[in-house]
Amino acid sequence: MRNVKGSKTKLISEVISELERRAPSGTAENWDNVGLLVGDPGWKTSGAVVTVDLTEESLEEAKRRGFRLIINHHPCIFPKSKGLSRVVAGGGSKSSLVFEAIRSGIAVAAYHTNFDRCALEVIEKISSGLKITPRGRLFDHARGTLCKLVVFVPESHADAVRAAVTGAGAGHIGDYDSCSFETEGTGHFRGSPRSSPFLGKPGQAESVPEVRIETVLPRGLESSVVRAMREAHPYEEIAYDIYPVDQAPAAIGLARGVGYGFWGDFDRPKPFSEVVKGVKKLFEASGFLLTDPPPKTVRRLAFAAGKGASFVESAAASGCDLLITGEAGYHDALSVSKYRQARAVPMAVMEVGHRESERFFSVVVGDWIKEAGLKAVPLETRTQRIYRF
Repeated sequence: MRNVKGSKTKLISEVISELERRAPSGTAENWDNVGLLVGDPGWKTSGAVVTVDLTEESLEEAKRRGFRLIINHHPCIFPKSKGLSRVVAGGGSKSSLVFEAIRSGIAVAAYHTNFDRCALEVIEKISSGLKITPRGRLFDHARGTLCKLVVFVPESHADAVRAAVTGAGAGHIGDYDSCSFETEGTGHFRGSPRSSPFLGKPGQAESVPEVRIETVLPRGLESSVVRAMREAHPYEEIAYDIYPVDQAPAAIGLARGVGYGFWGDFDRPKPFSEVVKGVKKLFEASGFLLTDPPPKTVRRLAFAAGKGASFVESAAASGCDLLITGEAGYHDALSVSKYRQARAVPMAVMEVGHRESERFFSVVVGDWIKEAGLKAVPLETRTQRIYRF
Protein backbone atom coordinates (compact mmCIF):
# COMPACT_ATOMS: atom_id res chain seq x y z
CA MET A 1 0.00 0.00 0.00
CA ARG A 2 1.19 3.52 -0.80
CA ASN A 3 0.29 6.80 0.83
CA VAL A 4 -1.50 9.47 -1.16
CA LYS A 5 1.05 11.35 -3.27
CA GLY A 6 1.87 14.79 -1.97
CA SER A 7 0.37 14.19 1.49
CA LYS A 8 2.35 14.87 4.63
CA THR A 9 3.54 11.64 6.20
CA LYS A 10 4.99 10.51 9.50
CA LEU A 11 6.55 7.31 10.70
CA ILE A 12 4.17 5.01 12.55
CA SER A 13 6.61 5.21 15.46
CA GLU A 14 6.21 9.01 15.53
CA VAL A 15 2.42 8.72 15.64
CA ILE A 16 2.65 6.14 18.43
CA SER A 17 4.98 8.43 20.38
CA GLU A 18 2.40 11.22 20.16
CA LEU A 19 -0.36 8.89 21.36
CA GLU A 20 1.87 7.64 24.17
CA ARG A 21 2.46 11.22 25.26
CA ARG A 22 -1.28 11.70 25.66
CA ALA A 23 -2.23 8.23 26.96
CA PRO A 24 0.88 6.35 28.15
CA SER A 25 0.64 2.57 27.89
CA GLY A 26 1.94 2.37 31.44
CA THR A 27 -1.39 3.70 32.71
CA ALA A 28 -3.29 0.74 31.22
CA GLU A 29 -4.46 -2.15 33.37
CA ASN A 30 -1.95 -5.01 33.69
CA TRP A 31 -4.28 -7.36 31.79
CA ASP A 32 -4.75 -4.95 28.88
CA ASN A 33 -2.94 -5.13 25.52
CA VAL A 34 -2.26 -1.64 24.20
CA GLY A 35 0.10 0.28 21.94
CA LEU A 36 1.23 -0.85 18.49
CA LEU A 37 -0.07 -4.43 18.10
CA VAL A 38 0.32 -5.05 14.36
CA GLY A 39 2.72 -3.68 11.75
CA ASP A 40 6.11 -2.04 11.33
CA PRO A 41 6.89 1.16 13.30
CA GLY A 42 9.12 2.14 10.37
CA TRP A 43 6.20 2.41 7.92
CA LYS A 44 5.01 5.89 6.97
CA THR A 45 1.41 7.07 6.90
CA SER A 46 -0.42 10.21 5.89
CA GLY A 47 -3.29 9.56 8.29
CA ALA A 48 -5.23 7.07 10.36
CA VAL A 49 -8.67 5.49 10.55
CA VAL A 50 -9.93 5.70 14.13
CA THR A 51 -12.63 3.30 15.28
CA VAL A 52 -13.67 1.39 18.39
CA ASP A 53 -13.08 -2.07 16.85
CA LEU A 54 -11.02 -3.52 14.01
CA THR A 55 -13.59 -4.31 11.32
CA GLU A 56 -13.72 -5.03 7.61
CA GLU A 57 -15.09 -1.51 7.10
CA SER A 58 -12.12 0.10 8.85
CA LEU A 59 -9.65 -1.94 6.77
CA GLU A 60 -11.41 -1.00 3.53
CA GLU A 61 -11.49 2.67 4.53
CA ALA A 62 -7.75 2.64 5.28
CA LYS A 63 -7.01 1.02 1.91
CA ARG A 64 -9.25 3.49 0.06
CA ARG A 65 -7.53 6.49 1.61
CA GLY A 66 -4.02 5.08 1.45
CA PHE A 67 -3.58 5.19 5.24
CA ARG A 68 -1.24 2.69 6.85
CA LEU A 69 -2.58 2.97 10.37
CA ILE A 70 -5.80 2.02 12.16
CA ILE A 71 -6.26 3.06 15.79
CA ASN A 72 -8.76 1.04 17.83
CA HIS A 73 -10.15 1.33 21.33
CA HIS A 74 -10.52 -2.43 21.77
CA PRO A 75 -7.31 -4.45 21.20
CA CYS A 76 -7.46 -6.72 18.15
CA ILE A 77 -5.18 -9.21 19.95
CA PHE A 78 -6.63 -9.93 23.38
CA PRO A 79 -6.10 -10.99 26.08
CA LYS A 80 -2.34 -10.69 26.09
CA SER A 81 -1.94 -13.23 28.91
CA LYS A 82 -2.83 -16.12 26.58
CA GLY A 83 -0.54 -15.08 23.76
CA LEU A 84 -1.34 -15.10 20.04
CA SER A 85 -2.95 -18.39 19.06
CA ARG A 86 -3.36 -17.95 15.29
CA VAL A 87 -3.48 -15.35 12.51
CA VAL A 88 -5.04 -16.90 9.42
CA ALA A 89 -6.94 -15.71 6.37
CA GLY A 90 -10.67 -16.18 5.84
CA GLY A 91 -13.63 -16.85 8.02
CA GLY A 92 -14.36 -13.30 9.12
CA SER A 93 -12.73 -13.83 12.52
CA LYS A 94 -10.63 -11.27 14.37
CA SER A 95 -7.49 -13.21 13.43
CA SER A 96 -8.38 -13.01 9.73
CA LEU A 97 -8.72 -9.22 10.04
CA VAL A 98 -5.26 -9.07 11.62
CA PHE A 99 -3.95 -11.22 8.76
CA GLU A 100 -5.52 -8.88 6.21
CA ALA A 101 -4.02 -5.82 7.92
CA ILE A 102 -0.53 -7.36 7.79
CA ARG A 103 -0.97 -8.45 4.17
CA SER A 104 -2.14 -4.95 3.23
CA GLY A 105 0.69 -3.20 5.04
CA ILE A 106 -1.61 -1.54 7.58
CA ALA A 107 -0.50 -1.13 11.20
CA VAL A 108 -3.02 -1.47 14.03
CA ALA A 109 -2.70 0.17 17.45
CA ALA A 110 -4.99 0.05 20.49
CA TYR A 111 -5.58 2.58 23.25
CA HIS A 112 -7.99 1.07 25.72
CA THR A 113 -7.87 1.43 29.52
CA ASN A 114 -4.99 3.90 29.19
CA PHE A 115 -7.25 6.08 27.03
CA ASP A 116 -10.10 5.77 29.53
CA ARG A 117 -7.81 6.91 32.35
CA CYS A 118 -6.01 9.70 30.49
CA ALA A 119 -8.40 11.29 27.96
CA LEU A 120 -9.93 14.10 30.01
CA GLU A 121 -11.34 15.43 26.72
CA VAL A 122 -14.03 12.75 26.94
CA ILE A 123 -15.10 14.12 30.32
CA GLU A 124 -15.26 17.60 28.83
CA LYS A 125 -17.42 16.50 25.90
CA ILE A 126 -19.87 14.49 28.02
CA SER A 127 -20.14 16.99 30.87
CA SER A 128 -20.67 19.91 28.47
CA GLY A 129 -23.17 17.86 26.46
CA LEU A 130 -25.20 17.05 29.56
CA LYS A 131 -24.59 20.52 31.08
CA ILE A 132 -23.10 19.10 34.25
CA THR A 133 -20.09 20.15 36.33
CA PRO A 134 -17.58 17.27 36.70
CA ARG A 135 -16.15 16.97 40.20
CA GLY A 136 -14.32 13.67 40.56
CA ARG A 137 -13.45 10.30 39.05
CA LEU A 138 -14.58 6.72 39.66
CA PHE A 139 -12.36 3.96 41.05
CA ASP A 140 -12.57 0.19 41.09
CA HIS A 141 -9.31 -0.30 43.01
CA ALA A 142 -8.04 3.03 44.30
CA ARG A 143 -5.16 1.87 46.53
CA GLY A 144 -1.84 1.39 44.79
CA THR A 145 -2.60 3.80 41.94
CA LEU A 146 -0.17 6.49 43.10
CA CYS A 147 3.57 6.75 43.61
CA LYS A 148 5.89 9.46 44.92
CA LEU A 149 8.84 11.11 43.21
CA VAL A 150 11.69 12.59 45.26
CA VAL A 151 14.47 14.44 43.43
CA PHE A 152 17.46 16.48 44.61
CA VAL A 153 18.12 19.67 42.65
CA PRO A 154 20.59 22.58 42.90
CA GLU A 155 18.85 25.69 44.19
CA SER A 156 19.25 27.48 40.86
CA HIS A 157 17.06 24.91 39.03
CA ALA A 158 14.46 24.04 41.67
CA ASP A 159 11.69 26.11 40.07
CA ALA A 160 12.40 24.72 36.59
CA VAL A 161 12.40 21.07 37.71
CA ARG A 162 9.27 21.54 39.80
CA ALA A 163 7.45 23.12 36.86
CA ALA A 164 8.64 20.36 34.51
CA VAL A 165 7.42 17.42 36.61
CA THR A 166 4.07 19.00 37.48
CA GLY A 167 3.60 19.96 33.85
CA ALA A 168 4.12 16.30 32.89
CA GLY A 169 1.29 15.11 35.16
CA ALA A 170 2.68 14.99 38.70
CA GLY A 171 1.34 16.95 41.66
CA HIS A 172 -2.44 16.43 41.38
CA ILE A 173 -4.23 16.07 44.72
CA GLY A 174 -8.01 16.40 44.57
CA ASP A 175 -9.01 19.80 43.19
CA TYR A 176 -5.40 21.04 43.43
CA ASP A 177 -2.56 20.75 40.95
CA SER A 178 1.15 21.69 41.00
CA CYS A 179 1.37 20.21 44.53
CA SER A 180 4.86 19.55 45.91
CA PHE A 181 6.96 19.93 49.03
CA GLU A 182 10.59 20.92 49.33
CA THR A 183 13.29 21.10 51.96
CA GLU A 184 16.77 22.59 51.78
CA GLY A 185 19.91 20.61 52.47
CA THR A 186 23.43 19.90 51.33
CA GLY A 187 24.42 17.51 48.56
CA HIS A 188 27.79 15.76 48.66
CA PHE A 189 29.54 14.15 45.67
CA ARG A 190 32.81 13.65 43.85
CA GLY A 191 32.96 13.13 40.12
CA SER A 192 35.47 10.89 38.37
CA PRO A 193 38.09 12.38 36.02
CA ARG A 194 35.71 11.54 33.14
CA SER A 195 32.77 13.44 34.67
CA SER A 196 31.48 16.87 33.72
CA PRO A 197 29.85 18.19 36.90
CA PHE A 198 27.47 21.12 36.67
CA LEU A 199 28.94 22.38 39.96
CA GLY A 200 32.54 21.85 41.09
CA LYS A 201 35.43 20.08 39.38
CA PRO A 202 36.14 16.44 38.40
CA GLY A 203 37.98 14.46 41.07
CA GLN A 204 37.22 16.99 43.78
CA ALA A 205 34.84 16.40 46.70
CA GLU A 206 32.01 18.93 46.64
CA SER A 207 29.33 20.09 49.07
CA VAL A 208 26.61 22.21 47.44
CA PRO A 209 23.23 23.63 48.53
CA GLU A 210 20.43 21.51 47.12
CA VAL A 211 16.65 21.29 47.38
CA ARG A 212 14.75 18.06 47.95
CA ILE A 213 11.50 18.19 45.91
CA GLU A 214 8.80 15.57 46.44
CA THR A 215 5.47 15.14 44.71
CA VAL A 216 2.91 12.46 43.84
CA LEU A 217 2.01 11.06 40.43
CA PRO A 218 -0.22 8.35 38.96
CA ARG A 219 1.37 4.97 38.33
CA GLY A 220 2.06 4.72 34.62
CA LEU A 221 3.19 8.32 34.20
CA GLU A 222 6.65 7.63 35.64
CA SER A 223 8.41 7.60 32.27
CA SER A 224 6.98 10.89 31.03
CA VAL A 225 7.50 12.63 34.39
CA VAL A 226 11.11 11.40 34.71
CA ARG A 227 11.78 12.43 31.11
CA ALA A 228 10.55 15.95 31.85
CA MET A 229 12.63 16.00 35.04
CA ARG A 230 15.79 15.01 33.16
CA GLU A 231 15.27 17.67 30.52
CA ALA A 232 15.01 20.40 33.18
CA HIS A 233 17.70 19.10 35.58
CA PRO A 234 21.28 20.36 35.05
CA TYR A 235 23.12 17.34 36.52
CA GLU A 236 24.46 14.58 34.30
CA GLU A 237 23.79 12.09 37.13
CA ILE A 238 20.50 12.81 38.93
CA ALA A 239 19.69 11.49 42.40
CA TYR A 240 15.99 10.65 42.55
CA ASP A 241 13.67 8.02 44.00
CA ILE A 242 10.25 6.67 43.01
CA TYR A 243 8.35 4.62 45.55
CA PRO A 244 4.76 3.40 45.96
CA VAL A 245 2.10 5.28 47.89
CA ASP A 246 -0.45 3.08 49.63
CA GLN A 247 -3.24 5.56 50.27
CA ALA A 248 -6.03 6.02 47.74
CA PRO A 249 -6.18 9.18 45.62
CA ALA A 250 -8.73 11.84 46.48
CA ALA A 251 -12.26 11.13 45.26
CA ILE A 252 -12.62 14.78 44.24
CA GLY A 253 -10.68 16.25 41.33
CA LEU A 254 -9.90 15.30 37.75
CA ALA A 255 -6.36 14.04 37.15
CA ARG A 256 -4.98 12.40 34.02
CA GLY A 257 -4.06 8.78 34.59
CA VAL A 258 -6.05 8.36 37.82
CA GLY A 259 -9.50 6.75 37.86
CA TYR A 260 -12.13 6.27 35.17
CA GLY A 261 -15.06 8.29 33.90
CA PHE A 262 -16.35 10.95 36.25
CA TRP A 263 -19.11 12.03 38.61
CA GLY A 264 -20.58 15.50 38.73
CA ASP A 265 -23.49 17.74 39.62
CA PHE A 266 -26.23 19.63 37.82
CA ASP A 267 -26.72 23.18 39.04
CA ARG A 268 -30.17 22.09 40.21
CA PRO A 269 -32.05 18.78 40.45
CA LYS A 270 -33.29 17.86 36.97
CA PRO A 271 -36.40 15.81 36.17
CA PHE A 272 -35.34 12.33 35.10
CA SER A 273 -37.25 12.73 31.82
CA GLU A 274 -35.11 15.77 30.97
CA VAL A 275 -31.90 13.86 31.73
CA VAL A 276 -33.07 11.01 29.48
CA LYS A 277 -33.54 13.38 26.53
CA GLY A 278 -30.01 14.70 26.96
CA VAL A 279 -28.51 11.21 27.25
CA LYS A 280 -30.28 9.83 24.17
CA LYS A 281 -29.17 12.83 22.10
CA LEU A 282 -25.57 12.89 23.31
CA PHE A 283 -24.92 9.16 22.95
CA GLU A 284 -27.16 8.69 19.92
CA ALA A 285 -28.91 5.90 21.81
CA SER A 286 -32.30 4.66 20.70
CA GLY A 287 -33.00 3.10 24.08
CA PHE A 288 -31.46 1.92 27.34
CA LEU A 289 -31.79 -0.50 30.25
CA LEU A 290 -32.63 1.00 33.64
CA THR A 291 -32.86 -0.44 37.12
CA ASP A 292 -36.09 0.11 39.05
CA PRO A 293 -37.20 2.39 40.48
CA PRO A 294 -36.18 5.28 38.20
CA PRO A 295 -35.23 8.45 40.04
CA LYS A 296 -37.75 11.29 39.95
CA THR A 297 -34.95 13.85 39.77
CA VAL A 298 -31.19 13.72 39.27
CA ARG A 299 -28.80 16.13 40.97
CA ARG A 300 -25.60 14.07 40.81
CA LEU A 301 -24.71 11.49 38.17
CA ALA A 302 -21.71 9.39 37.19
CA PHE A 303 -20.45 8.11 33.85
CA ALA A 304 -18.22 5.15 33.01
CA ALA A 305 -17.59 4.11 29.41
CA GLY A 306 -17.84 0.49 28.29
CA LYS A 307 -18.44 -2.08 31.00
CA GLY A 308 -19.09 -0.15 34.20
CA ALA A 309 -19.94 -2.96 36.59
CA SER A 310 -16.85 -2.38 38.72
CA PHE A 311 -17.74 1.30 39.25
CA VAL A 312 -21.23 0.82 40.72
CA GLU A 313 -19.91 0.96 44.28
CA SER A 314 -17.73 4.02 43.59
CA ALA A 315 -20.61 5.94 42.00
CA ALA A 316 -22.96 5.06 44.85
CA ALA A 317 -20.35 6.03 47.46
CA SER A 318 -20.03 9.42 45.73
CA GLY A 319 -23.72 10.03 46.36
CA CYS A 320 -24.88 9.73 42.75
CA ASP A 321 -28.54 9.43 41.81
CA LEU A 322 -27.71 7.84 38.46
CA LEU A 323 -24.83 5.92 36.88
CA ILE A 324 -24.66 5.99 33.08
CA THR A 325 -22.54 3.25 31.52
CA GLY A 326 -22.36 1.04 28.46
CA GLU A 327 -23.23 -2.17 30.25
CA ALA A 328 -23.17 -3.31 33.85
CA GLY A 329 -24.64 -6.80 33.84
CA TYR A 330 -27.87 -7.82 35.51
CA HIS A 331 -26.59 -8.73 38.97
CA ASP A 332 -24.04 -5.91 39.20
CA ALA A 333 -26.64 -3.34 38.19
CA LEU A 334 -29.04 -4.62 40.84
CA SER A 335 -26.30 -4.59 43.49
CA VAL A 336 -26.89 -0.87 44.04
CA SER A 337 -29.29 -1.85 46.82
CA LYS A 338 -26.22 -2.85 48.87
CA TYR A 339 -25.00 0.73 48.76
CA ARG A 340 -28.29 2.33 49.72
CA GLN A 341 -26.74 3.80 52.89
CA ALA A 342 -29.15 6.48 54.19
CA ARG A 343 -30.76 7.09 50.83
CA ALA A 344 -34.52 6.57 50.50
CA VAL A 345 -34.08 5.53 46.85
CA PRO A 346 -30.98 3.62 45.67
CA MET A 347 -28.89 4.89 42.79
CA ALA A 348 -30.26 3.91 39.38
CA VAL A 349 -28.04 2.33 36.72
CA MET A 350 -28.64 3.22 33.06
CA GLU A 351 -27.04 1.02 30.37
CA VAL A 352 -26.95 2.83 27.01
CA GLY A 353 -24.94 0.22 25.06
CA HIS A 354 -21.23 -0.56 25.06
CA ARG A 355 -20.44 1.04 21.69
CA GLU A 356 -22.68 4.04 22.33
CA SER A 357 -20.89 4.83 25.57
CA GLU A 358 -17.50 4.76 23.80
CA ARG A 359 -18.47 6.89 20.80
CA PHE A 360 -16.17 9.76 21.83
CA PHE A 361 -13.04 7.62 21.48
CA SER A 362 -12.98 8.10 17.72
CA VAL A 363 -13.65 11.84 18.01
CA VAL A 364 -10.95 12.52 20.60
CA VAL A 365 -8.22 10.35 19.06
CA GLY A 366 -9.12 11.78 15.66
CA ASP A 367 -8.45 15.25 17.08
CA TRP A 368 -5.10 14.06 18.47
CA ILE A 369 -4.06 12.76 15.04
CA LYS A 370 -5.06 16.02 13.36
CA GLU A 371 -3.13 18.03 15.94
CA ALA A 372 -0.10 15.89 15.04
CA GLY A 373 -0.43 17.18 11.47
CA LEU A 374 -1.98 14.09 9.83
CA LYS A 375 -5.39 13.26 8.43
CA ALA A 376 -7.89 11.34 10.54
CA VAL A 377 -11.10 9.53 9.67
CA PRO A 378 -13.22 8.76 12.75
CA LEU A 379 -15.33 5.78 11.73
CA GLU A 380 -18.42 4.67 13.62
CA THR A 381 -19.25 1.10 12.71
CA ARG A 382 -22.29 -0.30 14.48
CA THR A 383 -21.45 -3.76 15.77
CA GLN A 384 -24.72 -4.03 17.73
CA ARG A 385 -28.17 -2.51 17.37
CA ILE A 386 -31.19 -2.24 19.62
CA TYR A 387 -34.13 -3.74 17.71
CA ARG A 388 -37.68 -2.99 18.70
CA PHE A 389 -40.42 -5.52 17.95
